[in-house]
Amino acid sequence: MFTSGHAQFFRPLTLKKRRLIAACIRAFYQRLYGSHADYRSILGREELRDLFVQTIQTDGVRTEPDDDAGEEGFAPADLADDQKMASAFIRQLVADGWLETAEDRVRLVTAYRFTRTGKIFAQALTLADRPRERTRQRNMRSCKNALGAFIERRDVEDLLDAYEYADRVITDLSEDIELFYELARKILLDAHAQGNWDSFVEFVERRFRDEFSPRLVYDNAERHRLDIAALIDRLHELTAAEIQAIDAELTLHAPWAAQAAPSGGVLGWLLERIEDMVTAACRTKQPELFRAMESYIRRHVVLLSQSLFMDANGANAALSSLIRSIGGMPREEQTAWLETQGAALSPVAVALYDPATIRMKTAAERTRAQTISIVPEITREERLRQFLRQAEERAFSLSQHDVVHYLLGRMNGKDQLRLSELPVEDAIQALSLLRAVEAARSSESLEVERREGEPLENPIMSGTDYAIRKRHVGHG
Repeated sequence: MFTSGHAQFFRPLTLKKRRLIAACIRAFYQRLYGSHADYRSILGREELRDLFVQTIQTDGVRTEPDDDAGEEGFAPADLADDQKMASAFIRQLVADGWLETAEDRVRLVTAYRFTRTGKIFAQALTLADRPRERTRQRNMRSCKNALGAFIERRDVEDLLDAYEYADRVITDLSEDIELFYELARKILLDAHAQGNWDSFVEFVERRFRDEFSPRLVYDNAERHRLDIAALIDRLHELTAAEIQAIDAELTLHAPWAAQAAPSGGVLGWLLERIEDMVTAACRTKQPELFRAMESYIRRHVVLLSQSLFMDANGANAALSSLIRSIGGMPREEQTAWLETQGAALSPVAVALYDPATIRMKTAAERTRAQTISIVPEITREERLRQFLRQAEERAFSLSQHDVVHYLLGRMNGKDQLRLSELPVEDAIQALSLLRAVEAARSSESLEVERREGEPLENPIMSGTDYAIRKRHVGHG
């Protein structure tokens, strides 16, 4: 990329005209490799210049040339009109290694095309500016199909394709998560600033209903994962001679896998890596997608409730009027008013005790308390130690009600969950996992079933898995 002649490869994207140059690059990429590309035709200089001119006229209003235009790679005469600007863009992209020319000996013309490096970065620019066009769980389904093809044909290329799809399987869910975070930053901020909720309603009625709602169903990804696990189990049943032959062929086609595989078992290593990556996608990224969507909806509900409250009449009209009047004050007057009210409210303190820490004293404890005639003097160090001890005891104090509430929240609308599905990312989650079965059995809304033969393995415990279900009326 930065070899002789291409040392300034990224220069076109740093100039003042970088927005128009990037638009021309995307237009040329779509013309060559897009969904409506005509692969039978080629682009000479005239055709490429016409494409750039059309893009420049469509993308935005051309600015007038200024005195420092020569400092950004273009002479003032290069920006006189759209055609000269398009020609200047072509020269710049060729000089910096984005485009190259090739002689078409059939038509006897000079054709323009992307260099190998230019094509890679043009594709990145195009994908970053294009809405998602991938089908639901494409990589997961392709991994399953490639494993099935390998079982039928014993072609190691199918197995390597399955490994590549599994390596990219998390991308499907990661893109959705990133999209929800981007929507939470962009759409909701716009709605909060402008009071316009049309974009959110359009997203829910169109994209969410048609594209995202099927992807939020946990069974979709889990079904593919179980199918992949079943195919991997079939491959583990191959004879030693078949495994040895496949390992030898994999060593020839994928030396990198032979180097990474322990003890030369290339097939076993690939199958283990495929299963680990697919399982990580289902157990980690799928719940993260649920949390991203929940966070997006929650933020919207909060802003919408705030907007409705500000426009409300009746009992809350006085408070909403006060908030609007404070918002309309000058900044200095607003700060002074808030500081005054804050000083008036500072003595107010509310302390709530955890009901789980309140218990009746026994008779023996009451008797001992009555026999104390001299109250001992408590030093500052003793008070500090007592405070630290109480803080340590209450830091991870969880009542059964808290654990039951946590389990119902993890179900996320489902009727049941497995103990193995609970995360252990922090101490509170670990304590909730350890007390989940006890709390569910003592709850009137939940019931527990021991899953014999289904192991539970995580960083803090190992044993038999349990299924925790919601208790329904008439359910035995």
